[in-house]
Amino acid sequence: MATEISLNTICGHKTTIIATREGKTTHIHVKSTCEKIRKWGTHFDMGMEDLMGGPDSILAKKSLENPLTPTCYIPTTVMNALWLENEMISKNLARQMGKMEIIFEKLE
Repeated sequence: MATEISLNTICGHKTTIIATREGKTTHIHVKSTCEKIRKWGTHFDMGMEDLMGGPDSILAKKSLENPLTPTCYIPTTVMNALWLENEMISKNLARQMGKMEIIFEKLE
């Protein structure tokens, strides 16, 4: 079973993240219209040590090699896919939610 998350970002790009868990490894595949994301990485094999992030995580190392803007949602979305596949976020609740939104209520 896999987790698939699609994201339309404020910068106008579309990204899809697919996570599939096999044993203690979660395979992450990233498809994006953003060239920076494609350089950052499209395939990750993440282990249990990556579940909490931190400076030694594969995403942190990738971000040092190919930095993204600090406001890019893709690394966070990869972590959400990883957490969903490893039962740290309920798939039932995510399924019920369907989508999450950031609503810019007031901008002056």
